[in-house]
Amino acid sequence: MKKRLLCASAGIIAIILVFALVSFLVTPFAKAYSAQHVSDSKKQIALTFDDGPGKYTQQLLDGLRERNIKASFFLMGSKVEKRPELVKQMHDDGHLIGCHTWSHISFFEHSMDEIYDEIDRTNSLIESITGEYPKFLRPPYGYYTGAMLNQIDSIAILWSASPRDWVHIDEEYIYNWFVDNARDGDIILLHDTKDATVPAVLRAIDTLTEQGYEFVRVDELLCRNGDMLAPGLAYRFCPHDSRAWYI
Repeated sequence: MKKRLLCASAGIIAIILVFALVSFLVTPFAKAYSAQHVSDSKKQIALTFDDGPGKYTQQLLDGLRERNIKASFFLMGSKVEKRPELVKQMHDDGHLIGCHTWSHISFFEHSMDEIYDEIDRTNSLIESITGEYPKFLRPPYGYYTGAMLNQIDSIAILWSASPRDWVHIDEEYIYNWFVDNARDGDIILLHDTKDATVPAVLRAIDTLTEQGYEFVRVDELLCRNGDMLAPGLAYRFCPHDSRAWYI
């Protein structure tokens, strides 16, 4: 019985590896993306904000502008529709703008046609405001499969760490989490829709800047080692002098 279980497990692992290899090989690298190199710092973090724009986004944008910090925003189309002026400011200030679907749907509970519609509807609205059709996507809840990504012409961005600010809605907790857990190469998941997040993040930026950290757009972080990013892959971390991590 034990031998059969081991054989079955080995078979399952082999199938998973074959599917992963096929997914990798069919990725449309002809559409690979590269961002401009920003610096040689070995202590860089990408701040990414989901679910906006919201009522605290203006405060965040003002704080980032004062500090000359660039971040990345994954926007919901239903909220873009309500606050287009904030999306225009994000673009004009040089932040990365990506898609978080129109209504935060789970990819595991909807058809590909519904997913396409949510993404294209959001991206088309953002393009009408900024003049640029977003290249980046964050799947809601981080739910996706490789097969899904291979059918979507977007570069998927996940995350390596988060203070879980949708649970810990407390400024001191979020600030302390940042200072205690800062790590080069991290992509941090945050929400500019939470009132405690914005002041906590701005305070943490000041503290960590004094410690030698830089805050960059997620595409700049992922491309800092000369990597090209491609649709069909999901990226979550980028250590210095090493290839961008993707899963």
